[in-house]
Amino acid sequence: MAITAMVVSSVATVASIDAGKKQAYRQRVAAGQAQEATTRQYAAEQKKADIQNVRAVRSQIRQQRMASANMLNQGAQTGGMFGSGLAGGLGSNQSQTAGNIQYMGQIAKQNTASSQAGLDAATAQYSVTPNSDAAMFASIGQASSTIFQMYNKR
Repeated sequence: MAITAMVVSSVATVASIDAGKKQAYRQRVAAGQAQEATTRQYAAEQKKADIQNVRAVRSQIRQQRMASANMLNQGAQTGGMFGSGLAGGLGSNQSQTAGNIQYMGQIAKQNTASSQAGLDAATAQYSVTPNSDAAMFASIGQASSTIFQMYNKR
């Protein structure tokens, strides 16, 4: 009877080890796929942010050009084409545009840093995989304990 129990325990341990290794492999594959998907997601978000930033800069430049053209038109119509008011207005307009574009560049840099931090966090999250060896040795230890207890009952 003790030998039968030992054989059954050994077979169960081997099956448990095999199942544990298969499960650990499936988890590693799933973690790798999840990491790849997260990487693609962050890359797409970064590309979207870059496109939005380029559009915002283009819009800012367009608005600056329209405002400058409007000021020049007003200056030509009122005879103040060479006045200091027109020069000051054009200079102010260009200065404000430059400041806005610089701010947009800072925001773009922060968006990139944020995306990279999210990607790094996802990579760290998926780099932690279950240790199938620990499960295997736990099963062996449990089987050994069972066998030891069976022989001590005699």
